[in-house]
Amino acid sequence: MEARRAHNPKVRGSNPLPATNIFLCDMALGKINHLDFFVDDLEKTLEYFTEKLGFKLIRRTEHLGKAIELASPAGDIIFEFHQMTEEYQSNEAPVRPYFSHVAFEVDDLDKTYEELKNKGVPFITELDVPHPRAETGRKVANTYDADGHRWIQLQEVKPE
Repeated sequence: MEARRAHNPKVRGSNPLPATNIFLCDMALGKINHLDFFVDDLEKTLEYFTEKLGFKLIRRTEHLGKAIELASPAGDIIFEFHQMTEEYQSNEAPVRPYFSHVAFEVDDLDKTYEELKNKGVPFITELDVPHPRAETGRKVANTYDADGHRWIQLQEVKPE
């Protein structure tokens, strides 16, 4: 596993965690391999993420129903999307689809916001447009997936 960079919240690629194993066991977790989501319309999701957000289709699969794997625009994380089925909407489902958000780093939030807005990416409420977060010192904007769920966040990262 490669050594982690010292944390600097304004420098892309820095890590807030110490370089040592933070777990109280012999296991050390590596980098994130993929994020997994259930969506209402798989084809609409594919079109939205590839045409509007710049993701690349890796492959289609047939596990947990129909699914697609997309590479993030930076190519560092795989996003896996599954077609939502009645089985996974029930309380007895082995997997329950809950999630808050994923924050993507951008160099110039205002420019990225305008580019995405011009492509038809929705920014609806005042929390969706670029704004500073006093609690964290971050400048962020929020947007929605193809199903209308707000979980995509853009975060400006400026070098010191």
